[in-house]
This record gives sequence, structure tokens and C-alpha cells, in this order.
Amino acid sequence: MAVAGSEGAQRLLVVDDDEPLAKVMARTLRSRGFECDVAYSGAEARALVAKNEYAVALLDVKLPDESGYGLLEELRATRPDTAVVMVSGVDDAELGKAALEHGAYAYQVKPVGATQLYLLVVNNLRRRNLELDHRANVDRLEGMVQHTTTQMRRAAELQASMMPASPLRDVGFEIAAHFTAAREISGDFYDWYRTGNGRLVLTLGDVMGKGLQASLMMATARAALRGAAAVSPLEAGVTQAAAVMSAALEVNNAYVTAFHSMFDPGTGELEYVDAGHGHARLLRGSKGQELLAVRSAPIGMLPDTKFVSGKATLAQGDSLVVFSDGLLDLRPDLATKEVQLPAEARRAASAQEMVDVLVQGAKDRQLFDDVTVVVLKRL
Repeated sequence: MAVAGSEGAQRLLVVDDDEPLAKVMARTLRSRGFECDVAYSGAEARALVAKNEYAVALLDVKLPDESGYGLLEELRATRPDTAVVMVSGVDDAELGKAALEHGAYAYQVKPVGATQLYLLVVNNLRRRNLELDHRANVDRLEGMVQHTTTQMRRAAELQASMMPASPLRDVGFEIAAHFTAAREISGDFYDWYRTGNGRLVLTLGDVMGKGLQASLMMATARAALRGAAAVSPLEAGVTQAAAVMSAALEVNNAYVTAFHSMFDPGTGELEYVDAGHGHARLLRGSKGQELLAVRSAPIGMLPDTKFVSGKATLAQGDSLVVFSDGLLDLRPDLATKEVQLPAEARRAASAQEMVDVLVQGAKDRQLFDDVTVVVLKRL
């Protein structure tokens, strides 16, 4: 018959078919302040385990109704928080190795003295508590990671929703874009919208850095440039936007490169401010290519920067191609500005097709920088 003690936080179980020895072990442990139950067979042990939670179980290798190893495996499966110590009258290294391989905390050879028994229990309780703490910490960290992942996914969805749907085809032009972040969220952005007089505002920006800080600065830059859309001339609007961004950029020790432009679909006239961006090409049909040479410093890099604007005219069939420096990881040849865009891109029938050619492979490889491309084609 099983002998049960009262409930306790550090409850122990002794399982041994040697009744006198089992009772002595239980009495010794109770004298040390532990609650201790005793079972003399595997069946009795199962009955007690079904009703109680045990911190440590001292389990005899050889029981009258089964092998202690079978009960060990069951305890590890059903009561993983219980530290099981196998106890045996046989001093056998192979048996000890088998016990540890089956999940036992330790293998102890009988007879066990009172002090040795106490230290055996205390040491394995400490190990158990450390493992429980570690498991709890891992669970907590996994929960934090899951929460962060969810938040980052939502932030990425929010960031994506801030960018206009691509492609867009309207009277006199079509425009398309691609964006792939090196991380969940990024500092790259593109934007376009029509003004009240029918012109198209097109912007591609790249905030120094990556991740959450860059994405927050991206939202600030986008909002500041949108807020200055009605300011004329164009460079004055960029100056106003830079003033709005200046405090946030200074605090974060960051700057923004941007290509900000205004396009008239009726005349093909393009006015632009290149604030340290430098990656804009004007394709003349499918053969010619020009660089937009008028440049200014990045927004936030130098105090009192004077932004200057440039002008170009797109004839029918001409395209404006603007991209972030992340595209250079996919196409290093484009780092040389005089190199023409790939022939298949220049021959593309639509803005979207041209974008697809330029960013081929962006979704299939690990990126070190965000990849953003915008193509505006006059029809």
C-alpha cells in the first residue's frame, strides 16, 4: 500500500519495492522538511502521480511489476517538471548511462546514507528549478519575439499601405514601382499623387539606416514633402520640408536622400530636386539615356543647405527611372552612371515591365539594403 504525506510545495516521491528501505528514505526526507510519498510498485506510483505534482521522484530501477525505465519514460512524457533520479543496487555504468539517456537527472547506487540522500535531493531540486526558470525565460522571450514579430508585421503592413498602388495609368503617362525591404520595415519610400492643377508629384526617398528608426523617419519625410506640395517653386517646398524634418533628423543623427519631382503630363515638362540621391536616369525611347545632373546635398546632412532644381522634358515614349542604392546590390553595373540600363529594360513595353526587369531576383535573395524602383513613362 502506498504511504502518502501531506501536500507541500516541494513534494517528493520514493518508489522502491524494498518497503523498509523506502520508509527509511521517506522518514529521512521528512525530517529535513520535505513532504514525501512512498510507492512500492509501478502501479502505486502511477496512482500517486495521477493525483499529485512531484518535484523529485526517487525511482528504483527494478520494480516488482515493471522496469523502472518504463516508468521513467512515462514520467518524462506526462510530468516533465518532475526531476527523476534512478536508484539501483547495481553499480553498473551502462545502466547509469541508459538512465541519463532516458531523461533521468541522476543515477544513484544503493545503499544511500542520510546525508547523501539529502544532498542528492537538494542538488537535483536546484537543477530542476534552474531548468524551470530557464524554460520560463525561454517561453517569455518567445512570447516577446512573437509580440515583436506581430508588431513589426503590422508596421510593415502600415508602411506598405502608405505607398500608392502600382501600376497607375492615366492620360498621358503611366507609372509603376517596386519596393522590397531588407528587413521587415525600412527607410525607403516612394510616393506619387496628382495636384489640383493636374500635375503629378513623384518622390523616391531613402532614410539613412534600416529598421524601425529609419521607418519612422521615412513617415516623417513623406509627410513633410507632401505637406509642402503646394509650395512654389519646387526647391522652396523641399526647403520647407527639410525644416520640418530637421529636429527629428538631428535627434536621430540621420539624413535623407530624395528625388522629388513635379511632372506635367500635358507638356512632358519635369521639374526635380535631387537631394543627394543621384540615381535617376532619363531614357530617350529605347536607345538614348541621359543623367539628371543638377544635384543638392542630402536633407539633414548640412545646415542651411540650398536646394536647387533642374528641368527636363519627356517626349512621348521617354521614361524617367529612379531607384534607391539597394538596386546596386542586384545590378552592380549601374553604379557606373554612364552605363546604360539593360537592353531588355529599355525595350520594355510598359513602366511595370521595365520595373520587373530591373528588380528581377530581389524577392529571391537576401538583401543588405532596401530595393526601390520607380518608372514614369510618358505616353
